[in-house]
Amino acid sequence: MPQHLSTCIVPDRMNALKQCQNMDEVRTEIDRVDRLIVPLLLERLTYIAQAGHIKGDRDTVRDEWRIEDVVSKVKAEAEKRSGNADYIEDIYRHLIEWSIAHEFIVWDDVNNEERKSSAL
Repeated sequence: MPQHLSTCIVPDRMNALKQCQNMDEVRTEIDRVDRLIVPLLLERLTYIAQAGHIKGDRDTVRDEWRIEDVVSKVKAEAEKRSGNADYIEDIYRHLIEWSIAHEFIVWDDVNNEERKSSAL
């Protein structure tokens, strides 16, 4: 196997990975993996929304310590699997920023509704 592929392949899954013979097979496998990833991302997003309901102070939505904690954990997981930790870090930093933006929207919606209700 070419060296550049080794940074993408998880060793404990090496035997389970299909060795594609053409681009149609590669695309089929990528689509399969995407179908596995999407439900997990959506599940993650529901927890982000729950955080927006739970946090009492808007200033706690962005938590720098937690950002670095998550990045550290996912990089360690990638390294444990001999994967590309930089790739995972880049993806997660983007995911976290999007999640924080979403949590702000949820927090604002929840707290604006509470203010409206208490004003009545």
